[in-house]
Amino acid sequence: MKNFSFADLTAILKSEAVLVVALLLAIISSFYNRPDWHSIDFNVLGVLFSLMLVVCGLKSIQFLDWLALELLKPCGSFRSVTWVLVGITFVASMFVTNDVALITFVPLALIIGKAVKLDMVRPIVLMTLAANLGSMLTPQGNPQNLFLFTHYGYTAERFLTVMSVPVLMSVVYIALLVWRTRDVAVEFDLGSMPRPQRSLTILYLVLLALNIAGVLHYIDKWLVLGITAVVCGMVNWRLLLQVDYGLLLTFVGFFIFIGNIQHTEFVIYLKNSLLGTMAGTYVAAFLTSQFISNVPAAMLLAGLTNQADALLVGVNVGGLGTLIASMASVISYKFFTKDYPSLSFTFLQSFSFYNFAGLLLIGLCSYGWLVLRN
Repeated sequence: MKNFSFADLTAILKSEAVLVVALLLAIISSFYNRPDWHSIDFNVLGVLFSLMLVVCGLKSIQFLDWLALELLKPCGSFRSVTWVLVGITFVASMFVTNDVALITFVPLALIIGKAVKLDMVRPIVLMTLAANLGSMLTPQGNPQNLFLFTHYGYTAERFLTVMSVPVLMSVVYIALLVWRTRDVAVEFDLGSMPRPQRSLTILYLVLLALNIAGVLHYIDKWLVLGITAVVCGMVNWRLLLQVDYGLLLTFVGFFIFIGNIQHTEFVIYLKNSLLGTMAGTYVAAFLTSQFISNVPAAMLLAGLTNQADALLVGVNVGGLGTLIASMASVISYKFFTKDYPSLSFTFLQSFSFYNFAGLLLIGLCSYGWLVLRN
């Protein structure tokens, strides 16, 4: 058996940096305040686990891969390929999260790039934008939405209303960028994939719909979790091993940390000053996301403010900007630089330009929307 080395430890710390930080914060803060286990929101953990289980099921039958290939078959130009890749990433992220959408479609984009011998920097950057912006629309689109939806007791109607304008602006922004993609003829053959087994496809899509209904409070979430766990366990018990337990532990760490610092003088001061206003909360969410990523930012600030809409929009739009503002963006960067290490700086240049431009445009419009709503 291979001995565990310092290099192995370093690799684990790098790959699970957010988890390590969350657990350290929980442990250190527990020395100053006794942990209150009631601060752990098991509703969020249960819903997140159930959704991840269904998504693992869809990945196991390669449903999204097959769907993408079917949509790409008629494409005969670089622009039409970009439309399909960006469009399917945008829509898929609403249902299976931004991370899964990028994990599924970015490798496919890289394969196409090699086949047509064209630069895929711009399409992959736009796909990353699409994943982060498309996922804003639904509670299950990304972890921070799922957490905030449950934490603040949103209804489906209120959530969609708040996020409608930011998503509409995102559609316009991304569509303009895709439309400006050069329209050169391309020929490629990605081969064919066998159609996913019909019965399993229907089963997992029904479970996904059931989980979405549970998230939106139409069905009891614990009943949904029970059904999902039993069905997935019977169909393919290995799915239970594929769930991202690191993400669940990250949530636990942040729950404990936030519970520990809740009543400190500094936190109380923040609640009563900066985070007591819509503008202060929006700016704090916006900026904090740039440095610690939008999921931790949402969890950290949610315990400090009652400005739910400002925080929701702020952390979602705040997923644009720096590479780490949304950890989903790091997925694209890793995939791309693994195949094209010499173009890493070029990718970061393009990524930063389009992200900060979107951050400014969509951020200002979204704030204007919040002001109008209030």
